[in-house]
Amino acid sequence: MNLKYKRRYDSLKRSIKSYLLENASLTDEICHLQAELSRSRSQRLYLIERLMFHEGLEKPNSSRSSVTNGKIETTENSGGTKKNKPVVVQKKSNDDKAKSVAIVRKKKSAFPMNLNSILLHSLGEIISVNPNFHNESWIYPVGYVATRIYAHPKDPRKKCVFTCKILNNAGIPQFQIIPDNDLDGVFFGESANTCHMELLNTIQRSPNVKVKIPFEVQGEVFFGLSNQKTQSLLMIDPGFPQCTNFKSFAVPNSKSINNASISFETLQAFLT
Repeated sequence: MNLKYKRRYDSLKRSIKSYLLENASLTDEICHLQAELSRSRSQRLYLIERLMFHEGLEKPNSSRSSVTNGKIETTENSGGTKKNKPVVVQKKSNDDKAKSVAIVRKKKSAFPMNLNSILLHSLGEIISVNPNFHNESWIYPVGYVATRIYAHPKDPRKKCVFTCKILNNAGIPQFQIIPDNDLDGVFFGESANTCHMELLNTIQRSPNVKVKIPFEVQGEVFFGLSNQKTQSLLMIDPGFPQCTNFKSFAVPNSKSINNASISFETLQAFLT
């Protein structure tokens, strides 16, 4: 009888030793993957910041397209962008009479598009037949995707890239705010304000926040829907005229961009 239990005991010892080795191997692999993930997040944040900078900022030189002695000369304007004005080229006919030929250069909107504090990746599509996707003051295009930099929900002292999305959930808009590579920390709801409020509440509950921060829920501003360029692009969408409930875009407070609920830099002033 004792020999029987001894064999069982030896078998259990071998199994436990095997599980310990397997667990140690898995732990090492998880640590390695976490290190790789952390490095990838840092690289992605760096690349997003560089992209947002280069998409919107250029060297300030005055520029304009002009014709001098039959040659086209191009200079830059004070804002660093080239104006899409007609360029007049002088051509001589057989009668030595100059003819003006207007050449209009059109510039297509390219994505991602820098909108100051937000990077627009996709404008989406207006669903005009469904009143759930627009109201008197806002239009919520399905497939809208934008990214912005704000405070990390778990550690507000660190920057985090947030992806803002608008999806179609069985005829009801679903708004999502997704922290960088954190699928377990997605904020979603049926309105932009709901998502933004959940994000702000999570930041307020963070152990690193010792004071009450005067947050203001501004979901549409956080998503970038209040940006004039975004609104201009929506107004040329074929579905825009069919939004019967829509009256005009709401005009947010000019100070909202620098509010702690939107600006990472302003939020840091409350945390220091």
